[in-house]
Amino acid sequence: MGAKIYSLPTWQLVLQAGSGYTFSLKEVLTGKMKSKKVEELTKKGRELLNMKDFRAAQKAFAEALELEESTPIRNNLALAAFMAGEPRRALDVLEPYLGPENGNARANPFTYALAARIHCSVGQEDLARRRLQQAVRSFEEGLREFRRAGLQDGFYPFREYTVTIMRAAADLADHRMVFELYRRWESYHVSWENKFLAAVACFNIGRYKRAASLWSSIAGVQQLFATMERLAFMVERGVIPPFTMGYELRSAEKLQKMIEEAGDDEELRRQYMQDSNFRVALLAWILEEGGSRNAGQAMYYLVYYGGEWGEKLGRQVLEYSGFSPYLKMAAADALMARGILREGEPVPMFIDGERRLVEIKKTSVLLEPDEELDKIVNRAIQLRDKGQVEEATALLQDMYREGKLYPPALMTLANLLRQQGELEKALEIMEMLEEIAPEEPALLFNFAALMLQMGEPERAREYLERIDSREMGEEFREKLEELKREIKLAEDGFSLPPYVDMLVRQYEEEQRQQVEAKPLPVDASLARGLKNMPAHWLEGVCWNYELEPARRRREREEQIKDFLSRRSNLEEAVQELGEEERELLRYLLQRGGWSRLNAVTRKFGSLEGDGFFWNELEPESPLGILWSRALVMVGRAVLEGRRCKIAAIPLELREPLGEILGAG
Repeated sequence: MGAKIYSLPTWQLVLQAGSGYTFSLKEVLTGKMKSKKVEELTKKGRELLNMKDFRAAQKAFAEALELEESTPIRNNLALAAFMAGEPRRALDVLEPYLGPENGNARANPFTYALAARIHCSVGQEDLARRRLQQAVRSFEEGLREFRRAGLQDGFYPFREYTVTIMRAAADLADHRMVFELYRRWESYHVSWENKFLAAVACFNIGRYKRAASLWSSIAGVQQLFATMERLAFMVERGVIPPFTMGYELRSAEKLQKMIEEAGDDEELRRQYMQDSNFRVALLAWILEEGGSRNAGQAMYYLVYYGGEWGEKLGRQVLEYSGFSPYLKMAAADALMARGILREGEPVPMFIDGERRLVEIKKTSVLLEPDEELDKIVNRAIQLRDKGQVEEATALLQDMYREGKLYPPALMTLANLLRQQGELEKALEIMEMLEEIAPEEPALLFNFAALMLQMGEPERAREYLERIDSREMGEEFREKLEELKREIKLAEDGFSLPPYVDMLVRQYEEEQRQQVEAKPLPVDASLARGLKNMPAHWLEGVCWNYELEPARRRREREEQIKDFLSRRSNLEEAVQELGEEERELLRYLLQRGGWSRLNAVTRKFGSLEGDGFFWNELEPESPLGILWSRALVMVGRAVLEGRRCKIAAIPLELREPLGEILGAG
């Protein structure tokens, strides 16, 4: 029966529904106003949840619930209470939906999953598991209902429940169940968080390759995930000891705050080093930073405060070839501070491509002026001014080898090495000086000049901006301004060649060599290697694989990663290579996936003549061809105390390429 409108005075107007219920206009209007108010409060509560203002969110949802009983509102109110650290309050909110007397008619998968998380947080593990099973059953019953209604994949908000259900299993540290739920509902996931949780679960049950694959698929969400991919491969290879990873993903701001707190408090340092998320963040930082002073400090903390795991890490750092001398020394210092190693005791260490027994000795830095050592420094400067650069260098190197670490001598030696083009040796000394006097203006100036000479204008500017020149003389400030201008030219791509009549081709060679000089770990992932490549190279890679290059750089990187992650595409890419290129790939694979560049160029030819604008004119050397197809990357790594160029196959491509090429 349809609705009828009676002819009554306006103030008495009623609406009679077919059910027989009657509503006054006042009630109808009040209902609309109430509905609008509920909508406003709910929207406000969600915004406050996103802002992590959980107490204010509670207030908004509580007001909405007073106006209208609703499963989503009650769930959100309980979630806000739980996130505010009030688990008992959260359980009280959910109780009307969980008790047996109401038949759980209003509960949905989120209700049960949230209840499971809350019970787990207060130590009620058995009850938490029971609620988790209810959440799983409720979700699958919902899927069946959607299928009966012809909606095979359900609908988006319902599918979001998979994240909370997986989080409930994660809270119980049931790693196998987390991964099982991911696989069971893989076609229904709508959030990157599902893959993140599954990756952590795989890492914790020892399925490191699967963890790496999952992190790789969401690397576009956070840069951290690309580093975690590399971390998983390193654990798989035994480079980093296994450990149990937490499922919480802290913000960069929170981690930075923890790092700052740990720097000032011994007890907090000890506490944070046992936190797996903090451990992951430091490991990620170390893998990204390589041989920097800060990375060395992070390694020291991990080894010193890391208990049994820290000891294993320290020993493996000493024996693995891919870690820089800074990291090895930091690990050795921490092991000595713990009493595990003793000064002068032979320690197994991987040095210059072979395992050796090394005696660790501590050498004091001479910070006070020394008249005798000043005479030697002055003598070296006199020799330099007479053009006897090699003799001046030898004089200071003898002092260095004798263990006399005198900053004026070290600075002069570093500049002499720079003058002779021994940039890697100069960098080693400059990094040592940075440890001693990190804010010394003269050091920072010379470090900036060295970085510019090594083709890293961005790092040069970083050092320059740290200089406080207010108390320096006019001559120093003039040199500072001149160096700033040179850095600006290099950043803009207009760095002048050494000779005015240099041809364009020579300019292109110099530009490519700057790319070759960018830092590249020996176990770099494809994502890491692509970040070193200029934007127009990425365009060229796309054209090589018949892909329409995306407009944005990051999207191009994702295009290439997605393309090469498919085995069929990789097989086709290999088939299109010449025999020399395939032989070079086999050569690298037989050496663990990477080799020093000089060894590669001796056997397969150098990159000389390959130019720079590869999107317009492809390189001709076998190595250049492989690099232009993102199958091999070239860069500078720190190997046993020296920075040297390497050629490396991206980590995740090594195994499939080995199978395709039959390389052992």
